Amino acid sequence: MVTSFGKFLRNLRMDVGELLLDMASKLHVSPAFLSGVENGKRKIPEGWLDKIVGLYGLSDEQTANMKDAYFDSNNKVDIGLNELQDNQRNLAIAFARKLDSMPDSDIAEILKILDKEKK
Repeated sequence: MVTSFGKFLRNLRMDVGELLLDMASKLHVSPAFLSGVENGKRKIPEGWLDKIVGLYGLSDEQTANMKDAYFDSNNKVDIGLNELQDNQRNLAIAFARKLDSMPDSDIAEILKILDKEKK
């Protein structure tokens, strides 16, 4: 799944007319690794934000957009639903659909249930 940061990198590459190989070379990674970052299959390496700003002379606005994309991409949680049982999969999907409209009292109750599992 392409992340916000991946989209930012891909757009930057296109804007400066670089191939994946060119950007990968500048970032000292393989094209496969860079492709993995763009597609959300690899974590964004430490120090890349400053490195990209320096390499591409990003404006303040571009830098802010890149940082937003970075934080958006790093705050997503991927759940591999394929390995789950049907009831687990249904629970994960239902929870994801309702989370943004769930009252705080329900969230507190769910957290209480989940904390029981730790003990």
